[in-house]
Amino acid sequence: MEAMSPSPVGSFMRFFIGFSVFISLSFGITFAVQKYATSQDAAKQQAAAAAAMLEYKK
Repeated sequence: MEAMSPSPVGSFMRFFIGFSVFISLSFGITFAVQKYATSQDAAKQQAAAAAAMLEYKK
């Protein structure tokens, strides 16, 4: 079977799909890390607030 040269449209579609997947994964990872960091900060703030309230009652 003879090797066909890729058509410009096919090449562009492969590039576009690959690029879109890469961007989507990047956004997904960024969102997940941001959500994790925010939840960690919220837990620390909650613990600090509880400790401050207990300290205040003494």
